[in-house]
Amino acid sequence: MKKSRTGTFSILAISPDSKLMGVAVASGSTSVGDRVPHAKPRIGVIATQAYTNVSYGIRGLELMTQGLSPKEVLNRLLMEDLERELRQVAIMDFKKRKAVFTGAGVPEWHGEVTGENYVVIGNLLAGKNVVPNIAEEFERTSGDLAWMMTKALKAGSESGGDKRGERSAALIVVSREKVEVEIKVDEHKAPINELIRKLEIYRI
Repeated sequence: MKKSRTGTFSILAISPDSKLMGVAVASGSTSVGDRVPHAKPRIGVIATQAYTNVSYGIRGLELMTQGLSPKEVLNRLLMEDLERELRQVAIMDFKKRKAVFTGAGVPEWHGEVTGENYVVIGNLLAGKNVVPNIAEEFERTSGDLAWMMTKALKAGSESGGDKRGERSAALIVVSREKVEVEIKVDEHKAPINELIRKLEIYRI
């Protein structure tokens, strides 16, 4: 399915040493991990949300593999999409290059924040503080990348999160060689807490 409405908040991030990249997401929709987050070792990460077009993730990674920068990829995808104003997309590669787009038709509250090592995007949120609070939590949290990203998601939820509440969450972390972590939580009353619980088991 290429088009479905998802109120969602996501963070794309890279470790300070640029060895790991990840994308973490939570949503009031189900099965968010099957649609929004996309990642490929050595290449980068993508989050495609709002009225989600999954091909932004699939084709976007293909174009990045061919050598296009995140900005070039995003421009190409938007140019080919007649419904681009319904999309919210973030793309980041291992060179820390970033590209972000929030269309005029994306549900409010919506927002985006870009830092040196991350991008945060969100839509259909409970309020304007959700996205900046995710960014702030990521910046002040220490530990490995997966832990920092899930803690940032939790801060977003505690700031109001998806205005419908969250029902699913997902996390993907890749290195330059392989997928290091991939966890999905669906149809859960507290999906981010469950994501954190599964991550702790994963790390044992």
